[in-house]
Amino acid sequence: MGFSLTGTHIVFFVAAVSIAGVVSGVFVVIVTDLTNSFSDRGERLTGEIDTDFKIINDPENIPDTGGDYIFYLKNIGENKLITDNETFQIFVNGDILLKNSYNFSSNYIYPWEVAEIKIDNTTISAGTHQLRIVGPYAVADVFRFTI
Repeated sequence: MGFSLTGTHIVFFVAAVSIAGVVSGVFVVIVTDLTNSFSDRGERLTGEIDTDFKIINDPENIPDTGGDYIFYLKNIGENKLITDNETFQIFVNGDILLKNSYNFSSNYIYPWEVAEIKIDNTTISAGTHQLRIVGPYAVADVFRFTI
């Protein structure tokens, strides 16, 4: 004899429950990945929003120490900024400066504090220039000045 109608229903029920378990497992993995991705993106966005700085020099009077021009960088964000040549890149008239041609007066700038950036004066000639400083999270400030 063969399966009865009840036996067939039991086989289909077990198959349906197994398939539903597999599908729900896949959905759990996808939802977990999406949640982690949104969480990471939120942390990066928060860091970017809380990071900001401004070059606060007088554009007509750039201090010259005899070997370096001095630019003042103020942290106007809420995060402490690590000031090194790996975190910040400096461009003059669109050309990136070599890492050994500039340095910072301190290792950190706390919120609302100011640090000096010393740029080798052989890298900037007389005339009008544009200084672009790019920091963490690609936050940047542009400053036009005359030497």
